[in-house]
Amino acid sequence: MTAFLWNLMLALLWAAMLGNVTSENLLTGFVIGFALLALIDTQHGPSRYGTQAWNVVRLVAGVGWDVLVANVRVAYEIATPKLHTRPAIYRYDMEARTDAEITLLTLIVTFAPGTLALEVSEDRKAIYVHVMFATTREAFCQELRERVEIPLLRALR
Repeated sequence: MTAFLWNLMLALLWAAMLGNVTSENLLTGFVIGFALLALIDTQHGPSRYGTQAWNVVRLVAGVGWDVLVANVRVAYEIATPKLHTRPAIYRYDMEARTDAEITLLTLIVTFAPGTLALEVSEDRKAIYVHVMFATTREAFCQELRERVEIPLLRALR
């Protein structure tokens, strides 16, 4: 059974022991179960559950911050009379290989205002991205790799 299912079972057990199944008790039980499962050593070494969960939290927080910054930048562009856009289309060579990794990467890129994943190359090693505020291709690729792809792959692998 996966650690997540164990965590859900521990949360339900916690709420049942308290005799009151409320969202607060379930959340408390989930947090306590998470802490226990993250600290437990398995037969094959330390549990990866805590590390994976932390990587997911970091990915969500990073993407959330990037979306907020992109929204402010696009809103400023719309609200001011002078255009500051420098649109471009860049080829980004991915480290992502599985369908899930490629799909999530393109969705995250498209989710942020000012960027749009246009196409995945036929060899599935690159995506073409339209950007509203172009820098150099190298700077864009480095930022996308560091801010999105590496955290995504850490969360999925």
